[in-house]
Amino acid sequence: MEMEIPVRDVMTKPVVTVESQVNVVKAASKMVSINVGCLIVIRDDQPIGIMTERDLVGKIVAKAADPNTINVGEVMSSPLIIISPDVSLSEAAMLMLKSGVKRLPVISEEKGLVGIITDTDLVSGSTSMGMDEILSHLIEMHRESVHFEDPKEMIRGICERCGQISDSLEDIDGELLCWSCRDSDR
Repeated sequence: MEMEIPVRDVMTKPVVTVESQVNVVKAASKMVSINVGCLIVIRDDQPIGIMTERDLVGKIVAKAADPNTINVGEVMSSPLIIISPDVSLSEAAMLMLKSGVKRLPVISEEKGLVGIITDTDLVSGSTSMGMDEILSHLIEMHRESVHFEDPKEMIRGICERCGQISDSLEDIDGELLCWSCRDSDR
């Protein structure tokens, strides 16, 4: 039996945060300068939401909204789906898959926001610590639910080639692939 690895061992810290009243342009600039795909949104030092690249595209760019006039609090995703630092990586993976999120803020009862775990952290932590079995079970669990769906339909799960969690898997010759792996075949 494999040892359960806690989230605290692979989470990213410190967490990059932004106040909810900051405008989207400043927040996006912060994301670019620090090279992160999300910011945890805080109000009065308490985490209240998350702003991701997807939020920026879907709520600003796709609607041709003026990002200079919109605050982070208006585009953030909320409520937060959070996890404890003591929870195992396998439980974190299940929560991500069930919730359809790629990032979980890690909140300790004693210390508050202590880190963030992403799909990339989860995959790298799992494989580097000998937990390939967990990933195999997640892929298999997802594969069982796919049998009833149209093979070309977009599917959420783990890419069978690169191991990344994706919102847009497609069945290509019997293999569920993310957009990046599909593009590399062309």
